[in-house]
Amino acid sequence: MEIQGAQHANGGSQQPLNCRTEVEAAMFEMVKQLQQHGWEPAEVALALADAADDYVMLLASKKAGSH
Repeated sequence: MEIQGAQHANGGSQQPLNCRTEVEAAMFEMVKQLQQHGWEPAEVALALADAADDYVMLLASKKAGSH
């Protein structure tokens, strides 16, 4: 499975990047690199989703504790 990089993430346009497009471009690059280490794209995507969920929960717990 071929994963496209930053140009795909930004729709191929020359518009300035925003956080989402930069994160998506970095994610595509990470998936590509991890594929070279033998990981399947679906495995990487699930691991990224789990890690992102954990991070969101960590941020939420820190924010809740600051009140």
